[in-house]
Amino acid sequence: MPLWLNKANIYLFAWCVYSSQGIFFPKGTLFTQLLVIVLLTISFYYVFVANTRYKLPLYFWGLNLLLSLFIVYGVYLMIGGYNSFDYALPVDSFNYLKVILISLIPIYPFYVFSKECLITEKYLVVCFFILFGLTIANYYEQENELLIKAMLLGNDAEEFTNNVGYVFLSLMPICVFLYKRPILQYIALGACLLFIFMSMKRGAIAIGTLCFVLFICENLKNASFKRKVGILSLSTVLCFIGYQYIENKIQESLYFQKRITDTLQGNSSGRDKLYNQSANFFWNDASAIQFLFGAGANGTLKVSDDYAHNDWLEIAVNQGVLGLIFFVIYWFLFAKTVFFGKYERNEKAILQFILMIYFLRTFFSMSYGAMGYIPMLSLGYCLASKKE
Repeated sequence: MPLWLNKANIYLFAWCVYSSQGIFFPKGTLFTQLLVIVLLTISFYYVFVANTRYKLPLYFWGLNLLLSLFIVYGVYLMIGGYNSFDYALPVDSFNYLKVILISLIPIYPFYVFSKECLITEKYLVVCFFILFGLTIANYYEQENELLIKAMLLGNDAEEFTNNVGYVFLSLMPICVFLYKRPILQYIALGACLLFIFMSMKRGAIAIGTLCFVLFICENLKNASFKRKVGILSLSTVLCFIGYQYIENKIQESLYFQKRITDTLQGNSSGRDKLYNQSANFFWNDASAIQFLFGAGANGTLKVSDDYAHNDWLEIAVNQGVLGLIFFVIYWFLFAKTVFFGKYERNEKAILQFILMIYFLRTFFSMSYGAMGYIPMLSLGYCLASKKE
């Protein structure tokens, strides 16, 4: 068997194919449904392998707890435990669990593959450019889909908020491994930031900008004088280009102007209403059982107009105090692993970036259900690099 045809490449390629729905083939076909079942089955096998073969970092203890909680609630939803409720939105009972599993369990195979030396630093660098190209294709496919929907609704809008901006954000930590080629590293960072700004997702823009600033600070640590000059020069060039882009965008794009105005005026795109509905149910309307154990999977759709768009409120409504305790444990063990684990400098930096990105997302977006194979690839590798 050729060296490139190993299980890590096949597994990653299968996820790339699955994420290519709408680009090379239609969404929701029988093929993609079978593919995701196969991928999740393989992933569950490696959940068992990782937990029985290796002494796992503390992060996995928190993840195991959280996954167990979601699986129990998701299975109960699928067997009809909540069919007596009316939902604000049409939902597929299997979709709740599928989204979470797709988001979280790819880390187990990637961790095992990294332990088996099938995933390396050089491997991740190559993957970055492949995944970046695929994410660009996903970005424009999403733009086209939004444009078609607008036309069908009789809307003449040509600019939209594009959720793929968060995928570019998840690619930014891998840029740490381009340290040997700083010019290429900052070009890659700048390209990710460009698409993040183009996506007009305010949360992604804020976190991406913060990542860039912290990236520069991390690179300046222990750098020689010559390297510091180079880093500051490249950063200045990128900042200038970014400033020019934003200034031109403000002048040319009414939609971009509206997004800035909404941000300055505190317009949260309806999130404040969702937050109030979820919080009011949890504190005031929930029964004692619902307060402790939640209203069940997709519970926010029973008490508000949409998902909470805040992981803490989502879990509070769905899984109650029990879920919040599990969620706190997860993030505590994640942070403890990152800050107290023995990792090389680059791996620790990537872990810190991933921790920051997804913890911040918990407050205004969907974090635990929106990670997926791209950040889990780099997270799994870095966790596997821990010094014994």
